[in-house]
Amino acid sequence: MKRLDAEIAAVLHRDYGIGFHPKVTGSIAIKNGDALFERFSQHNPGRFMPLGSYSYTHSFFPHVARIGRYCSLGAGIEVMGAHHPIDWISASPVFYSHKCAKRWKSGRSSFPAFQDMGPPVEIENDVWIGNGVLLAHGVKLGTGSIIAARSIVTRDVPPYAIVGGAAARFIRWRFDEKIIEKLVESQWWQWPVSAWDETDPRDISAFIDRATEVRETLLPMPELRMTANELIAGLAKPAEV
Repeated sequence: MKRLDAEIAAVLHRDYGIGFHPKVTGSIAIKNGDALFERFSQHNPGRFMPLGSYSYTHSFFPHVARIGRYCSLGAGIEVMGAHHPIDWISASPVFYSHKCAKRWKSGRSSFPAFQDMGPPVEIENDVWIGNGVLLAHGVKLGTGSIIAARSIVTRDVPPYAIVGGAAARFIRWRFDEKIIEKLVESQWWQWPVSAWDETDPRDISAFIDRATEVRETLLPMPELRMTANELIAGLAKPAEV
């Protein structure tokens, strides 16, 4: 298992804009080191998520396919645990998991097929998830959506919707329909944060106008994805003889 130490963390920050919160001290075992992520993302120390550029997380939940750019993920976010069969004689995994049956000294040799984990979660761009949110397997959180703290999300959330509650219900749209259409069409998250330095984020119309200019004059930021295992293998110094 590869490890992350303070020296390598400093190089990742300097050369790739990859940050960690809290700060890395000592040497930490890497978790989810094969997750694909982009430059300018911020992770928990040693716990890598498939984050897009300018996204950060205070949580760690590896059952997620991708997290887009400019996302803000609070603390304590989780994906629901494994499924259990509810129409079998028992919901216990000793009837479908060889590992569990072996642990409890069962001599069972036949294990009917059962998929205990559903599809991974997908999070698009500019999504804000509050603290303590619980996500069902396979849900898709659309670009610009906001998930209120302590919500339980059991179905897909459309772009720029605000939802909350247990189970999460629609609260309102962030903007009117025409503005949402223009924001989705602009795909503004494809450009680096520097493209928006001269814009007032409170002025939505001016931002959309600027996005049109950016699309016509600047190339989008390439999707340069990498894994922690590959990066650290290349940065780690050979052991001294």
